[in-house]
Amino acid sequence: MRRIIFAFALAIFITGCGGFKGISIDSGDFEDESLSAKAVSVFQRVASEKTGSDSFAKAERGGFRISLQSDPSIPEEAFEIVRSSKNKLIIKASEGHGVLYGLGKVLHDGAWSDGRFSPGKFEGVSSPDKPVRGIYFATHFRNYYHEAPLEEVERYVEDLALWGYNGLQVWFDMHHYKGIDDPEAVKMMDRLAAILRAGEAVGMRSGLTMLANEGYNTTPEALKASKISWTAHFGCEICPSKPGGTDLIMKNRSEFLDAFASRGVHIQNIWLWPYDQGGCSCPDCSVWGANGFLRITRQLAGMMREKLPGASVVLSTWLFDFEEEDKGEWKALDKTFSEEKPWVDAIMADSHTDFPSYLRNHPVPGGLPLENFPEISMWNNYPWGGFGANPLPERFYRLYHQCPDGLQGGFPYSEGKFEDINKVIYSRLYWEKGISAREALREYVAFEYSAKEADKICDAIEILEKNMGLKTRNWIKRPDLFEKKITVPEEDFGAAKAYSMLLEAEKEMTASAKASWRWQILRLRAFLDLRLRETKGEITPDVNEAFRSLMEISSVQEGEFAVRPPYVKNEE
Repeated sequence: MRRIIFAFALAIFITGCGGFKGISIDSGDFEDESLSAKAVSVFQRVASEKTGSDSFAKAERGGFRISLQSDPSIPEEAFEIVRSSKNKLIIKASEGHGVLYGLGKVLHDGAWSDGRFSPGKFEGVSSPDKPVRGIYFATHFRNYYHEAPLEEVERYVEDLALWGYNGLQVWFDMHHYKGIDDPEAVKMMDRLAAILRAGEAVGMRSGLTMLANEGYNTTPEALKASKISWTAHFGCEICPSKPGGTDLIMKNRSEFLDAFASRGVHIQNIWLWPYDQGGCSCPDCSVWGANGFLRITRQLAGMMREKLPGASVVLSTWLFDFEEEDKGEWKALDKTFSEEKPWVDAIMADSHTDFPSYLRNHPVPGGLPLENFPEISMWNNYPWGGFGANPLPERFYRLYHQCPDGLQGGFPYSEGKFEDINKVIYSRLYWEKGISAREALREYVAFEYSAKEADKICDAIEILEKNMGLKTRNWIKRPDLFEKKITVPEEDFGAAKAYSMLLEAEKEMTASAKASWRWQILRLRAFLDLRLRETKGEITPDVNEAFRSLMEISSVQEGEFAVRPPYVKNEE
């Protein structure tokens, strides 16, 4: 196999600072040549962004050198970093994933200034604790993933891969469309396929999320499911117990899988979902999770195995027994899988609040592998992402450690890039057993903002987490209910202090870090925490301008209210 040499130098725009002027990368021979080459390309792109340089050439004399070496003894996805001299390190890996994650570690562990790079101190072998480390993009409601420029979303996928994510899941939310041939549906499938291909290029397994009984907005009236009182419905879900209902569900799904196959995506993961939205409360389907859901997923899984041999089929138990202490859903699943062979390969479990108590006190039904589904978007602020970054490191550390020891990993639920910090928190929890919330947060902060000011920024983020709770009235269905005012928590754990700390830290940050969207959404969140307390929730011009900025950063100008800031258009 041919040997590839990658080299680049970072142009120098400032003087008098430490670090190296350029970096060269010497890539060894790897069987998955395309992934290792892509890893180097992504490293180059991110390094360019961090230093403010678009210049790539042979590294100057005295620059920093990275040598990539193939070592079959290194476990899959793992890497070893060896510092061979002051200006050189070696990354050893057995395949392209290890190369990607090793380069990601060098990026995240180093210190970046305007034009220079200083390597971090990490040396040794690093291997992921959990094999399943995916991210779920909720591609609906005209949120970031639905509306942002495709090239930007593809770059964002690459950024997440550098943190160790190895799976990407998307959702074709059928209620938006008339059918598989609806021009808007075709456009969305093309977009989803492109996003998944971007993930595959950086070694991510592609996956599709499917509500077990969702339907298009043209579902015949006679086949519509009965609404479950406490969960979301769009009035087009299909009842599998009505004559023709199961046939329509199977037809829709078969067409959908064929459509994705024609777009060149290698689907390796399928989720079958019960609630929120979805389900049916008719007498023949109820209780849904213990009855109709099990019947229809058995048939769907069989069809999917025929169409996608080798793909993993995962049964979601999201919100099982949620409304009541015990509706019998977990017990029914346990009983069913003890009496017959499970028709799925794994179980996914989680909830809006604590991790399901059933799994904290009982084995996983059928002895199947278990994955979690952390909800990192919606907690305690509304609209989601409407007030900027929503970092919750302590909350997610606590919830993660409620999971059983046998957890295989999971897929955080994402509505946009406003929870970027939360994504990285989970990537670090999945990768490194025993890491603390503070350690995970600090690695992100040092890389994205400032290594020098990392502790100060982390302290400010701890205050932001305590001050969560800015909300407006829900006007998804009733825009007239919006009172142009924000409900602000009575408690204040130091909003003024947090904002002041971020402003102080900003003075020491590089130009590229200060200009980045990641910094802007954190800074604006701290500003809104303080300013809305001062105005007692009134949307003043400066508050409205902050909402406008956040809206534009996330490309949600046309988003549904739940996924965009409460910007008041007529008060510009």
